[in-house]
Amino acid sequence: MYLFIATIFIAELIIASTIISKIVQADRWVCKFNEKVSQCRPDIHQCALFIKETVTCAKELVETITTVIKKKQEEFRLRVIKTLIIYALLLVMKSRFKKLATFCQYLVFAKDYWDGLLV
Repeated sequence: MYLFIATIFIAELIIASTIISKIVQADRWVCKFNEKVSQCRPDIHQCALFIKETVTCAKELVETITTVIKKKQEEFRLRVIKTLIIYALLLVMKSRFKKLATFCQYLVFAKDYWDGLLV
């Protein structure tokens, strides 16, 4: 009976020593890794700052692009409205005043040509 208890005790000591050695190995590995990270910390910090600056520039670029697109949309909308008004006036005048309608068509042609030069 004492031999059985002694065998179990020795087995527990072997298991405990194995666990302790693995813990010590893991601690050494963590210390080495911590040392490497501590050495690389300034480089990591610089890279993080560079990434932050890049993201900020990209955000500003996207905002600028969306602003330009909105501005162009508004310009296009105004051009369409002006064109529709002019052509509506032409239709009204064409039915009543033939000579004035021809003159207005020349004006519209000149306006379209001028708008084409500005784009």
